[in-house]
Amino acid sequence: MKKLITTTALALAIGGYAAYTPAVPVQAQERNLSNAKIDQMDEEIRALVKKVYPAFVLIGGGSGVCISEDGYFLTNHHVWNEAAQPVQTVVKMAGNNRRFTADAVGADPRGDIVLGKLRLNEGEKVPFATLGDSDKVVPGAKCLCIGNPFLLSGQGSEPTVTLGTVTANHRFQGGYSDSIQIDTSINPGNSGGPSFNMDGEIIGINGRNIASHGKRFNTGAGYAIPANQIKNFLPEFKAQRGGALLVRHGFVGGLELDLSHQGGALVKAVSDDTEAKDVGFQAGDLIIKMDHYEIFNAYRYYGVVGTKPRGSEFKFTVKRGDKTVELVARNDVPTESGQFGNVPRSDDVARQQDRNQRNNPLQRLTNPFALPNAKSSLGFTGKYNPDRKTAGYILTDVRSGGPLEAAGLKNDDILTHVNGRLIVYFCDIGDILIALDPGTEVTLTYVRGGETIQGKATLAKR
Repeated sequence: MKKLITTTALALAIGGYAAYTPAVPVQAQERNLSNAKIDQMDEEIRALVKKVYPAFVLIGGGSGVCISEDGYFLTNHHVWNEAAQPVQTVVKMAGNNRRFTADAVGADPRGDIVLGKLRLNEGEKVPFATLGDSDKVVPGAKCLCIGNPFLLSGQGSEPTVTLGTVTANHRFQGGYSDSIQIDTSINPGNSGGPSFNMDGEIIGINGRNIASHGKRFNTGAGYAIPANQIKNFLPEFKAQRGGALLVRHGFVGGLELDLSHQGGALVKAVSDDTEAKDVGFQAGDLIIKMDHYEIFNAYRYYGVVGTKPRGSEFKFTVKRGDKTVELVARNDVPTESGQFGNVPRSDDVARQQDRNQRNNPLQRLTNPFALPNAKSSLGFTGKYNPDRKTAGYILTDVRSGGPLEAAGLKNDDILTHVNGRLIVYFCDIGDILIALDPGTEVTLTYVRGGETIQGKATLAKR
């Protein structure tokens, strides 16, 4: 009995002690929970860095990222501004001091993107990151950037990692027509490097920031070219139509828009014999949608139309009085290649207005988006063909002894294709001549007296 009483008393004592144990304050519980969340976030970020870090490419004074196991990688055009011509460079990948030879595959100066490819051994694969869906990016989302600011990696291959927030989306800034705005720290040397979402997908390629007091340092407003735009251009980069590495942006020919109107892109006028007229645009039309993007003013039109390479189709939703009309049109007019100017000029207009600058040998030193000179020549001058069904370039001066004369072409012939590439504007020929060496044989298609003829020509020195 005594033993039972003692045991019961002990149990009561233990129970009483437990009952009177002070509770953990609510604030302390919240702090512990908060610390646990921070620890978990840190762990997730470290895992993310470990996952994407090896795909980083160190190129010259800038950055890049590998997007396929067979060595395709992206960087900015202003990092590798010779890439409109066949050119090689030497690059390294993060954490790997091996030097890779890389070739330029395609160049987009207007969009500030270059596609390159590493030369790999047979069967070799390299680390890469995938391009995500940049349309899913929303303000407030976290993003992680990798780059080489101020060349801090020196001669090594250890890039800098920064973490920040997406602060805005679909920003229009001329050539950066649909960019993602981030506050993640990016500085000179970060150009061409990737921005990642928390799933390790590339949401954009970093390219510029807003400078403060004339400095180029980070101000908290950086801009990345969106992944979806880059995906639209990749097939054209790889196609190298006619031998050209350069890929153009474009806009719908014949549309004159009211730049001050809000609530849609208001069509002020439609020119005759243009794409806009062909598909049925009318003065007074209000463009409210392109594909799945809402259009709230003319600048948004230029932003969306710049997300696909020239010659691409867009589905337009247009308000016309009380009706809603669906139209499909191509961005058929090639724009200038450079970054300057918000509203893009056509390449033809830019060539005329910038003639003196193009002849200035210092332009290449001051403008990282200026195109290199043509490497070769066909020996002619010509003009735009107003017959849009035939297209082509009307030869007005086939030079004596030049490649076209040797191929049998004459003045007034209409050159319609070079290496199978349709010729409509001078840049359709010029972009090929930028890339091909003298001595290269090209296939020509031309029209004479209504008859279509094919021939061969050997490119001459420029």
